[in-house]
Order: sequence, then structure tokens, then C-alpha cells
Amino acid sequence: MSKSKTSTAVGLALAFALSNVTVAWSQAAAPAKPSFPPGPDYAGVAGSAAENVRITALCGKNRNAADGYAPPPAFAGQTRAPKAQARQPFDVEVVARIDRPWGLAMLPDGRALVTLRAGGMRIIDKAGVVSELLANVPAIQNARLAAMYDVSLDRDFARNRTLYFGYVTRASATDAAAIGRIASAKLSADSKGLEDVKTLREGPDILPRRIVQAPDGTLLIPSAVIDSGGPNPQSLQSQLGKILRINTDGSIPKNNPFLKDKTANPALYALGFRDVHGAAFDPKTGKLWVAENTPMGGDELDLIKPGGNYGFPVISYGRENGGGMINGGKSAQAGMEQPVYYWNPSIAPGSLMFYTGKALPGWTGSVFVGGLSGEQLVRLEMKNGKVAAEEKLLMDRCVRMKSVAQGPDGLIYVTTDEPKDAELLRLVPKTKG
Repeated sequence: MSKSKTSTAVGLALAFALSNVTVAWSQAAAPAKPSFPPGPDYAGVAGSAAENVRITALCGKNRNAADGYAPPPAFAGQTRAPKAQARQPFDVEVVARIDRPWGLAMLPDGRALVTLRAGGMRIIDKAGVVSELLANVPAIQNARLAAMYDVSLDRDFARNRTLYFGYVTRASATDAAAIGRIASAKLSADSKGLEDVKTLREGPDILPRRIVQAPDGTLLIPSAVIDSGGPNPQSLQSQLGKILRINTDGSIPKNNPFLKDKTANPALYALGFRDVHGAAFDPKTGKLWVAENTPMGGDELDLIKPGGNYGFPVISYGRENGGGMINGGKSAQAGMEQPVYYWNPSIAPGSLMFYTGKALPGWTGSVFVGGLSGEQLVRLEMKNGKVAAEEKLLMDRCVRMKSVAQGPDGLIYVTTDEPKDAELLRLVPKTKG
């Protein structure tokens, strides 16, 4: 996952936004950085020691290869689940090559709508033809972390052509302040541009990584924080390190969990996160799950409760990007939620999807997580709300896996996260013979 770097542009904006925030948590001065060298049976991000050797020979040493940090889990099965059996033979098709993408939404007719990290949106048809940049997409003014992030379709998109997207930009090319925005728009009838673009929510303390629509129609938006430590994720005033919840017109739902606290930001739904890149609702239960990047190891799969505190940076199964311990290595505290599952070393989750299709029947009911620094697509088999088994896919391609989505054809589509010649991949049943 990306290392934290000092940012004058974002730093000035966030400092201004949070200058009057009082936060009870503070982190003590970091002690000397501990060392956690890998053992002889080190599996790395590959799932087994033998596979780690094979993938290292094929792809080169993974960026997290020297990280042997392995904090004990709070309960059995919370990490390093058994290897899942390969249940689905499949082939990989390269649909198209595109500029570095971020968000991926599959349109009802099977075309793929992608956002581009540097700004803009394109549509890719089923044959792999890539459109021109869509018109009327807000421009991204260059600044640290300024980017076009997720795009998602309204649940009634086939009728109303409404979509939602998030991005970070500056007010102008000369303005030092970065601002995050959550917006809605309609895709034009000819699919060549956006219409009726509206800003639903904005602020210098919004970093809107994903947007998902709940069964009740509200929008849930993970808003990241890039620092290794606090205090923003634990502040009820800041929108950084939170899950936000708004209505589709940008108003605040009347049952948001922190509304009784008049000092809290009314959009907050859950707190204590670092950088959530994946979010999806379980189609069977209607509950929200997220996949979270923490700085160095300890990436999490979380089941979200309204008003829940997920601990960062008070508790974590990871470390700071430089290797120092986060809050002394504390991984549990009363009143803070535990992850359902975590990864050490980091896979850097890039997305999250519940697969309900029938085209790849061996995978029906599985959860898929894109791995960025882990360079993999993870398949999780779930049982009673826990991870029962894990399978590593696409590692032989030796590239970062970003977004994963199910198409209306029941196939699985994945974008890679390469600076040049990123790909839209399509996973199809393996051809017999």
C-alpha cells in the first residue's frame, strides 16, 4: 500500500479544518523500531512458503517480503485461514488497456464505466473499445492525493441513469487547499457525458474512497486518512477515517447514529478507520462490510455496525509505514470492534465484492478482495460470518489488482493498478478441451 508522505496542499487544508478540534487520544513518542525478520516457513502474501518461493521467482520480491510481524489474533480464524480448494477452473481475458483506473461500475448492458485516477471517466464496451473521456466530468486540479475515486450506480440506474462519484481536487489551479467532494450526476442518453452534476457533500476533511448504496437507499462513503497515527479517526468532529452516511440528495438521514451528540459531525456512521478501499453490502443480510488498508500489515475485513468504533489508531494489527509500533502494538480495547479477519503482511485491499453470479458456479457466495501491494485477487469462503478459507488468484500476473465487480453476464471483471497500460480483465469459465 502507498507510503504516507508529507503534503503541503492537503496538510494546510486539513490543519485549517481541524484547528479547533479537541481530541482525547494522543500517541506517546515512538520507541526504537523493532525488527520482525521472517522465519524459515515464511508465507509472505502468497499463502504458503512454497508458493511464496514460486511467486518471488516469477515476479520478484514483494515489497512486504521482509515483514515477519505476526501479532496474535483475538480469536481463532481471525487471520491466516486455511487454503481454499480451487473450485472453479477459469481463464483470464484482457478486455482493454486503459489509463490508470480507480472506480469500476458495470452498466446494465454489460459495458464498464471506469474512473481514471488522474481525472475523468471512460466507458469500455464488451468488445474492449474504449470511449473518449466523458464530457462534463469535474476536472481534477493537481494536488497531493487529488484524484477521481469511486463511481457507483443508483439502484434504479436503468430507469433514472443516476450515478454517484467521489473525488479530491483544489478549488483552483492556484489554491493550496484540497477539498473532497461526493457528487451525483446522470449519464447522458448517448453515454457521452454527464448531466445534472450536483455536489452532495464536500469538505477539506473528506477523502471519499468508495461509495455504496444501502438497501434503504442511503449512501455509505468510506473517507480515508493517510497518516500512520491519530488523532482524526477518533475525532467525532473530523470526517477523516470514518464511514459517512448521507441521503442521495446530500441531506443527513434522521437515524444517523451520532446525531444525539451535538458536537459530532452529523454525517458520521462509524469511526476508527485508516484507509478503506473496499465496501459492499452482503446481499443476503443487507449488512455493510469493508476492506481496510492499515499502514504496514494488519489490513482488515470489517463488518460495520452503526456507531461502531473500529479502533484505529488506538488499536491495530499493523505498524507504522516506517516500521514503528502503533500505540505500543495494542490490538484490543474494550468498546472497540475487532476485525472479522486481518492480513499480515499487507495485501493492501483495493476493493470488495460479494459474488452472486452463476457463470462461475464454484465461486458463488464467495467474497472477493483486490490486493494492491499483494498483487492478487483474494477469494474468501465465508461461514457463519467468519472467514473459513482463503484462495489467492491472479498472482502469476505480477500486477496490482484494484477494483473487482460482477457484470450482468455473471462474469467477474477486475482492473489492475498500473501507472501505464492498466488492464480491464474478465474472468470466464475455462474452455474445455
